[in-house]
Amino acid sequence: MNTTLDEWEILQTVVQMGGFAPAAELLNRSQSTISYAIARLQGQLGIRLFELKGRKAYLTEIGRVLLADAEPHLAGFHELEQRARSLALGGESEIRLSVDSIFPNDRLFAALAEFTRRFPYVRPKLRQCTFLSADSEFSAHNAQICVTGLMSREFFVKPILEIRMLAVARRDHPLHSLKRRLSRSDMLQHMLAVIEGVSGGAARHQPRSPAQRFLAVGTIEAAIDAVRSGLCFGWLPKYRIQPNLDEGELLALRMPTGQSREVRLNIVCKDLSSSSREVNALAEILGINRGLEVT
Repeated sequence: MNTTLDEWEILQTVVQMGGFAPAAELLNRSQSTISYAIARLQGQLGIRLFELKGRKAYLTEIGRVLLADAEPHLAGFHELEQRARSLALGGESEIRLSVDSIFPNDRLFAALAEFTRRFPYVRPKLRQCTFLSADSEFSAHNAQICVTGLMSREFFVKPILEIRMLAVARRDHPLHSLKRRLSRSDMLQHMLAVIEGVSGGAARHQPRSPAQRFLAVGTIEAAIDAVRSGLCFGWLPKYRIQPNLDEGELLALRMPTGQSREVRLNIVCKDLSSSSREVNALAEILGINRGLEVT
């Protein structure tokens, strides 16, 4: 390798600062050192990177192309240095996060985006499932943070979000044609979409009557599609079906009680007092220090 990262960084700084003198001041070097590095870089490449216009030097077209190619490598090297410094201080190179799939994706990915802005050298590793068990996620999948509706007696637990589940059916479903409040016997005559999953080796599912006809599905998306097809009714996350409610495709069922249910999601951590600053930061972004929110 004839050129050095230092020379490319000097070139980048000269362009960003608009001249050799301000680049020298920013890098705390002499102007002659900056000039020598640029001259050496041009000599090694065999091309002109700058052209003079009056008293100012401007990148040539070839210089612009090469600098654009070099900048991602410079950014990657800076990230590598940051990661090395963090690891030397006991920081993380990867954060393992397990999240129940009912948690809103917009909140989840906004939180991860904010986290990667703060810690660009840490790679998030995400696992999403239904009915996550924190105990199982920590032991079997080595998670560092878990967002789940299931409680844990062994770890730190903080409620962060309450999700409203609404009983709905497609607007032409037979339950809507009754034109009255529904009874338990009315519901038992029709199929219910039930989300099921396996948590910690045990099968878990949404609440249902033992006598209820039901269709078991593995994801929230499948439950929504089953209800939208007209095959089933079901309790679905209101925030996910709000567009269907607004358009009148799905309607809330007329029930004397139990039309809505609440699912409370918690952040579960092993021990924040002994966790790394990256783990604590992600827990904070996810809402561990805020009050319970409702959606």
